[in-house]
Amino acid sequence: MSDAIKLYHLAGSPNCMKARIALAYKGLAYESIVIDPKDRSEVVRVSGQPFTPALVHGGHVLFDSSAILRYLDANFRATKPLFSSDADTMRVIERFERFGRNELSEPIGIAFRQLMSGAPVPAELLRASALLNEHTGQLEARLREGDWLVGNAMTAADVIAAPAVHYGVEPQHDVSGSPMLKFFADNLKLGAGRDKTRAWVRRVMAWDK
Repeated sequence: MSDAIKLYHLAGSPNCMKARIALAYKGLAYESIVIDPKDRSEVVRVSGQPFTPALVHGGHVLFDSSAILRYLDANFRATKPLFSSDADTMRVIERFERFGRNELSEPIGIAFRQLMSGAPVPAELLRASALLNEHTGQLEARLREGDWLVGNAMTAADVIAAPAVHYGVEPQHDVSGSPMLKFFADNLKLGAGRDKTRAWVRRVMAWDK
């Protein structure tokens, strides 16, 4: 039985970004299998459900990005950790994990729905930007104390929170070839007073390889 890692993922999905960032940060090689969002039969075949990311390692199959991050930390102990052996630190990481999955995902979900509607409502896109700026206020405050949300190195808190926020950060490369990325660049704006957050997003997203 092969111990090679396979990752079934979508290029533009924040949840898939989390898995790719974690694998790169830990220095773990993997086979990349990009799923066509219009044909999810391959990921269904592998994991029994249609969503990405899904990770295969030996005889183990996992889906859900948070489960994948925990699996990588538990089973590749010699790599850089994303979680902590300290209970209090773990509670802080998990608090930011919930924040990333809930509050930070809310404005991204609004913008995605507007993109998919084919007839975006400007007021809804303005609402998404306002919510993103509101919710990142506590990130900005936290990042005034250091480069990362928890401690002195990247943790799961950063890996889970940054991919959502990055859609509101001005792209540093040409996105005209991707209608989805261009839509977000044109319509979702992080806003003023978030310089620490922007720099943090770019530090984390540099691991999306």
